[in-house]
Amino acid sequence: RAKCSPVCAWENTNCCMAHLLSKQDDFTNQLSMLETVIRDAGHLCIFLPKFHCELNPIEMYWGWCKYHYREVQKRTFEEAKHCAQEQLDVCPTDVIRWFINRSWRFMSAYQLGLTGRAAEWAVRKQKQHCQVSQAAMMSIEAVLSHPHDHI
Repeated sequence: RAKCSPVCAWENTNCCMAHLLSKQDDFTNQLSMLETVIRDAGHLCIFLPKFHCELNPIEMYWGWCKYHYREVQKRTFEEAKHCAQEQLDVCPTDVIRWFINRSWRFMSAYQLGLTGRAAEWAVRKQKQHCQVSQAAMMSIEAVLSHPHDHI
């Protein structure tokens, strides 16, 4: 078979030619066209994990724009289009920087081994730097080591 339809079963390792080829080194190491265009322009192409919007400042920016868009009264489709463009343009630079720093703090928390609510708490506790501080980590360890004292 050339290709499974619609997709290969998860547990299959050699079900079709497309699946076998996808496992070969020259295919797995091949950059996509998107990656090639981005790198040729002198930028880094970083693919973030799915379902982790806290690692992507663009998601926070988009959420900020959508929130402010909903706050504006729009009577016509033309007004709605104009408002959408306006909201994308008016997000302050310091807010965008805050989104980027927040993403970096989440990355730092995950690199330190925190997950879930502990990572959220550390990011909320740490405000001034791009990473989670040692003091925040010590606070988390104190809370986790004596959970009955903080209920």
